[in-house]
Amino acid sequence: MTESVDKITAEVRRYVEDSFSYEIFDVTFKPVNRQMVLEVVIDKPNGVTVEDCEKVSRGLSDYLDETDLIHRAFTLEVSSPGVERVFKRQVDYERHIGCMVKWTLIDEEKGSKEVFRARLQEFSPEKIVVRSEKGLREFPLTMVKEARAILEFPPKMQRE
Repeated sequence: MTESVDKITAEVRRYVEDSFSYEIFDVTFKPVNRQMVLEVVIDKPNGVTVEDCEKVSRGLSDYLDETDLIHRAFTLEVSSPGVERVFKRQVDYERHIGCMVKWTLIDEEKGSKEVFRARLQEFSPEKIVVRSEKGLREFPLTMVKEARAILEFPPKMQRE
């Protein structure tokens, strides 16, 4: 590959953040089914709409055509992280305080893995506090292998 994947992803990240009012959740340039795919995942505090993705896709497509940054055939995909996103950034934890989360914890000392669901109560880089059916629980961020938001539906209305 003549172009550097790191250079492409860094330039795409810079362009989107400088040109639009969205945050970059992730950028990847990778082979998928023998074709290269540039996947740009955008985010914003109140969520991303289809129109947001279209806007970024059009602008980024024009920019990539003008700059000739990628010298091979590829597919551009712009999307949101979705409601059941994996937390990658500190802001993902902060925005999901009060929400139900699926936690995967690894205890290196004990060599154990635990998966459970609990509501995120507090977050700091040093400590996470959650509430599960068993009560409050606290653990360091370093134990979190994966945290994923859980989509909750409102409870069904009781019929009278």
